[in-house]
Amino acid sequence: MQWIDPLLSLIIAALIFWSSISIMRETLNILLEGTPDDLSLTDIRCAMQTVSGVCDVHDLHVWSLGSHLNALACHVTIADIPPSESRRILADINVELREHFQIHHTTIQFEQRDEAGCEVEEGCLSLAEETPAHAHTHGPSHSH
Repeated sequence: MQWIDPLLSLIIAALIFWSSISIMRETLNILLEGTPDDLSLTDIRCAMQTVSGVCDVHDLHVWSLGSHLNALACHVTIADIPPSESRRILADINVELREHFQIHHTTIQFEQRDEAGCEVEEGCLSLAEETPAHAHTHGPSHSH
């Protein structure tokens, strides 16, 4: 009967380890700044693009700051409009993100598109059609 104590100890240790796997997985996702499992980047992008005045959303990143606190960073292309109108677009985007995705911490960078369909980036004009949506480079000339 001396073997029962070590066996019960091993069973209890296995139960503790099994129940901690989900906590370790969530912690790793937070530390590696992974997209939360319950959020879809496609759904978020589509919701942001429904906001009046938004032409495009790219470089979209969502990550967890804690177990129930998510952050978002992205670039949003808008028309060349007055600053007061861009403030309204930003407020509408933030309301959409808070109400539908519980994202309260956002960093949104606006890129303006002029009447000819060109994006204004860092003081330079680049044709939006010439720049693939999936390209992403960083350096002296930031392009997307």
